[in-house]
Amino acid sequence: ETMWASTGYDGISGAMSMQSYFTSGCIAVIMAKYIRTLGYNARAHHAKNYEAIMPVCIMAAGLGELSRTGDCAIHPRLGYRHKVAAVTTDLPLAPDKPIDFGLLDFCRVCKKCADNCPNDAITFDEDPVEYNGYLRWNSDFKKCTEFRTTNEEGSSCGTCLKVCPWNSKEDSWFHKAGVWVGSKGEAASTFLKSIDDI
Repeated sequence: ETMWASTGYDGISGAMSMQSYFTSGCIAVIMAKYIRTLGYNARAHHAKNYEAIMPVCIMAAGLGELSRTGDCAIHPRLGYRHKVAAVTTDLPLAPDKPIDFGLLDFCRVCKKCADNCPNDAITFDEDPVEYNGYLRWNSDFKKCTEFRTTNEEGSSCGTCLKVCPWNSKEDSWFHKAGVWVGSKGEAASTFLKSIDDI
């Protein structure tokens, strides 16, 4: 059962994912409550109570870039391995800026998520399109959701997360070096994809 969990087609990986969402949600609720005690408005956004679009918030906060999947933001060090909650507030804060760590160019070359998607939901398009003022690939969210909710082999999927070279399989110097190299252009992206295939 543990080996089957590594595929993402099971309840074990879903349980761990929800545990992470729960933890980040608890932290957001505590932070929002604390900010309100300071006299400012604050609202926690978490997996069971989002009123903000998290990938957009992640990009605006400088915590990641949008991936080829079209709906997930990848963190430069954690890859997909983060479950996000947020707090919106009128507390005066210094804003962060979006970051560019080379993911757009990397996703343009790599396409491993599209190659491995069991329902062909992820596009092979060379370039993203502008949508509501930001660039994203035109992946088919309906196909993705349909597969995740009707998967006869278990629950959910997560294949795109597992095959992405940016999604650290280990927290080693080798992976960190590979991701750094992969962010340096098309040839480097091809090199990182090749190494990840080994």
